[in-house]
Amino acid sequence: MRFEDLAGKRVVIWGAGREGRAAHAELAGRGVPSTIVVTGSGTPPEGVLGGDAAWAALTEADAIVKSPGIPHTSPEYVALSEKGAAITSLTDLWLSENRDKVIAVTGTKGKSTTSALVQHILRGTGHTAELAGNIGIPVGPRVGDDVDCAVTEISSYQAAELSASPRVAVLTSLYPEHLPWHGGYDRYVADKLNLLAHGPETIVLPAHTGELAERARGIAGDARIVVPADLGIRVTDDELAWEGAGSVALADIALVGSHNLANAALALAAVDAYAPGLDRAAALAAVADFSPLAHRLEVVPSTDGRTWIDDSLATAPQAVAAALTSVSAPRLALVMGGAERDLPFDALIDALAGRDDVTVVCTGPAGSRFARDAEGRVPRLRTAAGFRDALEVARTVTGAGDTILLSPGAPSFDEFTDYEARAAAFRQAASDSTPH
Repeated sequence: MRFEDLAGKRVVIWGAGREGRAAHAELAGRGVPSTIVVTGSGTPPEGVLGGDAAWAALTEADAIVKSPGIPHTSPEYVALSEKGAAITSLTDLWLSENRDKVIAVTGTKGKSTTSALVQHILRGTGHTAELAGNIGIPVGPRVGDDVDCAVTEISSYQAAELSASPRVAVLTSLYPEHLPWHGGYDRYVADKLNLLAHGPETIVLPAHTGELAERARGIAGDARIVVPADLGIRVTDDELAWEGAGSVALADIALVGSHNLANAALALAAVDAYAPGLDRAAALAAVADFSPLAHRLEVVPSTDGRTWIDDSLATAPQAVAAALTSVSAPRLALVMGGAERDLPFDALIDALAGRDDVTVVCTGPAGSRFARDAEGRVPRLRTAAGFRDALEVARTVTGAGDTILLSPGAPSFDEFTDYEARAAAFRQAASDSTPH
């Protein structure tokens, strides 16, 4: 669906969060009036319809612009879909209008870092580029106008509503996450890969083999599929090298972990596909001076001689397993757990098997289940009464020169409003800590 299709229609924006309000402002700027509604039992914000009035507006709407947080499994969404309601999103409306200047990045993990790397490489090679999407900046008039490229991070929630694909689509990884929202793994994969289903020019994948590649080929149509190795980009545990352009050593850059070298390889391949004739040496130099994003294996200031690492955005067990391969210390306290999503912990348990140097401090409903599942398989397990207690336990099992890693493998909603609030509590504890 395009913005122009909404002219003269009764338009309802479903959701009053950041993206819902951005959609309202964008439509107002185009002369399209809209009504914001919220469903559920909570009290709606001022100027927003709730309750029976909200439902009446939704059922009478000609078009619904849905916020990404509203799950497809909700009774309201199911009822509206069965009724044949025209449901779109701000991301879909914007992408339909700007697709030729978009590199969009999705994937279970790695999409935020890869998106930021794409923008940084573009800027480092003389292009103008803006970053938006799931990274926290709603798409709109500021993103796409007067730039060479709009780099857009796309969540599975956002991808599910798309009727247009970007010029270049990047997929970083694929494994179970957000399953209650989507209604199962197969639906999650279908929603995620909907980014590829509407005529992209190029699709960038990590490899030509594996589940992600197999599923992508099934819906790629005429799109060109590119992997970094096709371009002579090679990644080892210690280095990223580009044939004819040079190399970048992991030890010499701010990114933590060899998996981030793989993300950088995807970003380089995406920019190369988008901007033929790329100055590859300059692109590598941009990777070398990239600063990592907050809450992704970010070392935070501390006062007790320990290294405190904030990886609060690692909300899937596989992401925690990847983090463990990136951190080296004599002793490591892994603070994990949070709200329950019933994701399998097998990959994380396998990564921790035999790790006598790691004490896992479990918190929240997800942490309690991990402790039960991992008993007898993971050598060092501790269960905490809550997040604050987990940090105290982490201190007691570590000393100067050791590392405390927050890599939860679960959402934050058991104790916090969001991952940023959890990270803030972790950072405060690090800055308040005293030598033990």
